[in-house]
Amino acid sequence: MAVLSAIMLAVTAGCSSHYRGGPPVYSSAYYHYPYRYHYYPGSEVYFHITSGNYYYRDGNKWLRNRTLPSHHHLDRRDRVPLWIDSDKPHVKHKEHRERYQPNTQHRRDRTRDPEERRHNQRMHERFDKRSGHRD
Repeated sequence: MAVLSAIMLAVTAGCSSHYRGGPPVYSSAYYHYPYRYHYYPGSEVYFHITSGNYYYRDGNKWLRNRTLPSHHHLDRRDRVPLWIDSDKPHVKHKEHRERYQPNTQHRRDRTRDPEERRHNQRMHERFDKRSGHRD
């Protein structure tokens, strides 16, 4: 078991990812929580990979929609993977906001938004293709 752990550490140490925070894919959280999201702390937006829905606030209420309004800007450098045991990620938004601060190392760049939205759409389409889901 110790040898396997050492190998896993060596393999994952060299891996790079745009993700920051959240449980690594080999952790037990990945297998126990059925809802996989991307959370964007700078915009306070969640993207549910399985359904392709965005969750965002409009005033004091949370909305769920396949398209994200244009005033929200997503950036892969501000993306956090979350595995949550709920189809309503915003229920624990206060906790998420405290734990995952916006990435202040990067200046906000609105040109990255279309690329990130396309990335999310591709992730959802790959999930649909693998699982055989149809809308």
